[in-house]
Amino acid sequence: MRLVVGGILVLMLTACGDGARDGCQGAASLSPAITSTIVALGAGDDLVGRTPWCVSDAPVVGSLLDLDAEALMLAEPCVILVQPPAQGIDGSLERVAARLGARIHAWPLATLADIRTMVRELPAALQQGDARLAARAGDLLAAMDRACAPIPWDSSRTVLMVQAGDGRLAFGPSTYLGEFLDACSVPNALGTGAWQTLGMEEMVTIRPAVVVTIGTAPSPWTQELALRTGAVIVSVDDDALLVPSGTLGESLERVRAALTQVGAVR
Repeated sequence: MRLVVGGILVLMLTACGDGARDGCQGAASLSPAITSTIVALGAGDDLVGRTPWCVSDAPVVGSLLDLDAEALMLAEPCVILVQPPAQGIDGSLERVAARLGARIHAWPLATLADIRTMVRELPAALQQGDARLAARAGDLLAAMDRACAPIPWDSSRTVLMVQAGDGRLAFGPSTYLGEFLDACSVPNALGTGAWQTLGMEEMVTIRPAVVVTIGTAPSPWTQELALRTGAVIVSVDDDALLVPSGTLGESLERVRAALTQVGAVR
């Protein structure tokens, strides 16, 4: 059964009643972003399965692209948490969930609204009625709200946000970081679109006033871009910004502080 509520996919497969059954335990997360949020909620001990890229001590059960069905069956989770691709959840995972009698909860995590929905719904998916988890989720949401408040900014100065490294993957208005800029009343140098890989000449043509590199990888192209456009280069060395998890609030505050400082220097 598939239900779409408020644009967020929430898929539940239930073998009996509310999906609980004898012998099941905890949750398996097939998304590093969801795992990071679970740990931030203080529920890391509830994890009984994870992907190879998740920061957790739980057993690896594969990923959406490379599911280890045997390991997932052995983990016996009560719930399976996923970040589905645009084409939806693969039938093999649905079949394993049906055999386990496990519920599947899915959040796309492409937008800030997606991330907020995941944070709000995750406590109940993990432990229905747990006030401590719900309160911690409220703290994470409040941190995101504080980070996304408007910043005094000259609207003629556009900002280009790019993933650090050689790839030059930029965050357009339709990405969660692009939405962050909009919420802060800071104009995105990319007028439309989501993630875009930009060449040097494309960036020169865009002529951003400020370039923010996101992440810890070296970005050797920034010096040339600054020389050719006069752009101010700002580095936010926080790889957590590249993961659409519920912990974004604290990391977005770092971007906000950097932009505020640049905005005050003319």
